[in-house]
Amino acid sequence: MKIITLLGYGGVLIILFDALFKKDITIGAFTAAFISLDSFVGIMKELVYGSVGQLARNAGTVDNFISFMDMPERNGRDVQLDFSSGIEVINASFKYPGAEKPALDNVSLKIAGGETLAVVGENGAGKTTLVRLISGLYLPTEGTVKIGGMSTKEAAAGSIFRGVSAVFQKYQKFKMTLHDNVSINDTESSDEADAAIQKAGLSLEKDNFPDGTETMLSREFNGIDLSGGQWQRVAIARGFYRVHDLIILDEPTAAIDRIEETRVFEKFAEISKGKTSIIVTHFRLGKDFRQDYCNERG
Repeated sequence: MKIITLLGYGGVLIILFDALFKKDITIGAFTAAFISLDSFVGIMKELVYGSVGQLARNAGTVDNFISFMDMPERNGRDVQLDFSSGIEVINASFKYPGAEKPALDNVSLKIAGGETLAVVGENGAGKTTLVRLISGLYLPTEGTVKIGGMSTKEAAAGSIFRGVSAVFQKYQKFKMTLHDNVSINDTESSDEADAAIQKAGLSLEKDNFPDGTETMLSREFNGIDLSGGQWQRVAIARGFYRVHDLIILDEPTAAIDRIEETRVFEKFAEISKGKTSIIVTHFRLGKDFRQDYCNERG
């Protein structure tokens, strides 16, 4: 479109100069036509590059939304799943739409009720895909995932989500108070929010949170903003707060240093006793880290 505009602009200028040299138009008429042409080109640029360009950019979003709305809803029975009976992944595979290779290929594992499982691997190894299959967010393209003997393909999504709490790599930052950020999924039982904040290791010192748990976490509403590590702890506290039979931490500690990360994981394992829990991380506990951690702990 820019090339076409430039060619048209140049063509009109040639015609104007030709008419001027042939004395078909005066210099005043040439100047008036040139200024008008320049204004017209500016308007057309704004129209084509701005409005039409914005429509073109939004077309993909609208197409995705229409495709999403046309997707068939998940069916299944509304049942009470027994997470204490364990979770079983049987020859499960998952392939993202348009992908050439499956993200997971023929994976099988068993998680006993009340067990804490660590899923460790490199980036792109399929760790997040695996926990999303286990939590029922995704359904396997092949194979089966069973919770308490019930296949996730047979149970309604709400039946699965009812007993699951998860903290994923991408979490929401609500422009609300610290207390409301933690208790947003169940405001009627928000008395446990303070305990969840403490479990997540979030320091409520006056320098960090002037109004304690009622501190507004948004500068737009005369509050404060948090660092990446603090926001991650808020997300972890939200996960601890939600009533759950299965809790998943999917690399939620990327903005926390290694020693603090281990402390969070230790606290997580401690408070998850008796409940099924999964920790996902690409971090490997090497010799150097163990030495650093021992030095830090004295």
